Amino acid sequence: MIRLSMGGERLLVMGRCIAAALLMQGAWLGWTGLAEAAPLDRFAGSFRASGTVVEGPKATAHRARCNFTVEPTGRNRIALRGTCRAYLVFTRTISARLALSGSGRVTGTYTGARVGTAQLAGRLRGGTLEMTVKWPKPLYGDTTANMRIVSLDPNRLQILVTDRIGARGPTRQTTDLTLVRR
Repeated sequence: MIRLSMGGERLLVMGRCIAAALLMQGAWLGWTGLAEAAPLDRFAGSFRASGTVVEGPKATAHRARCNFTVEPTGRNRIALRGTCRAYLVFTRTISARLALSGSGRVTGTYTGARVGTAQLAGRLRGGTLEMTVKWPKPLYGDTTANMRIVSLDPNRLQILVTDRIGARGPTRQTTDLTLVRR
């Protein structure tokens, strides 16, 4: 350590020596703290999906196949774009934008339902996004649903949407898609 007669400069030099020592130790140990992934990065990538979606005023279930791309749009922000097809019944373009706050709150939008763009709000818990969907108009008799996006493993995600069918009807799965990384 270098000692200088001025008090403030002594602390500055000491601080720089400590910082240099920590950086050298970190480099020697292979420290990669600056390259740490953002929490939403686990959801990024290109995916093929298959599963069941409910469509139409009678809430008819259809087998669907989808292609999705999920890209980071900033630290703790992602954008999903894709297309789903169910036989010749329908083809739907889907998109979502999500942002994660430092406290674990997730907010965003979902576009793809026939009633318009929905608002998303919820939390990230481990590898699961749990969100409430607020539709701009009633869908199947109400304006809310629940969406979960689960990181099953590094190469698979699952999207589950649960909604009440009819004003006093049963709650059921309206989307159940498994996404596999390409």
